[in-house]
Amino acid sequence: MSMKYRKKFKTLLVTAGLCALVTGTIYAAENKPVDVAADTVEYNSKSGQITAKGNVVMLQDGARITGAEAQYNAKTQEAVITGGVVADKEDMHMTADNVRTAGKDHMIASGSVVATKADKTLTGPVVEYFADRQYMIVPSSAKVVMKDGVFTSDKMEAYLNEDHLIGTGNVHIVSAPRNLEAFGDQADYYGKEDGKVILTGNAVATQDNNTLKSNRLTLYLADGQA
Repeated sequence: MSMKYRKKFKTLLVTAGLCALVTGTIYAAENKPVDVAADTVEYNSKSGQITAKGNVVMLQDGARITGAEAQYNAKTQEAVITGGVVADKEDMHMTADNVRTAGKDHMIASGSVVATKADKTLTGPVVEYFADRQYMIVPSSAKVVMKDGVFTSDKMEAYLNEDHLIGTGNVHIVSAPRNLEAFGDQADYYGKEDGKVILTGNAVATQDNNTLKSNRLTLYLADGQA
């Protein structure tokens, strides 16, 4: 078999086997063709293991993922991509050190994760994404930067379709345009409801030298009301 044919054969194997490798947006494109390019590609037909190394680029259904190395097992459908991972699909942009899959609808990104969708940027050491529910969770040290302000908490859940964020533990919200700062044990943010925030548990909010304290406070960041 000539080297040219071997390379073509390997590319075909990778194209057939690398389905839905990194992001949930790509998982949603199930059975869509995948285009993979890398400096080197290896395939073990016995184990089903595929390894792509060097300038890895994967394209599928409008999504683009790049990294230094990618591994995918066609039998277990488990995948890992490492080395400066960058993923883009529509208005979703994500960077991370490493990304791995845990089922076709579950992606786990780790290492300085930054995920941007529309006007919100979510960061944390680890971000899990469930494509079937359009749901993200940051288990620790979560931060969201949005046009209404900055929202941090020990744990953060994001329901992307609903523009609903839930922060739990040491909640801190700062809205510089509103000259507002708030704290609480938990906060629910509703972007579709004038930036409504419901703070519960030891809630405190200050604005223009005014202070509000309650077990439940409702703020509207969109128009500065509290």
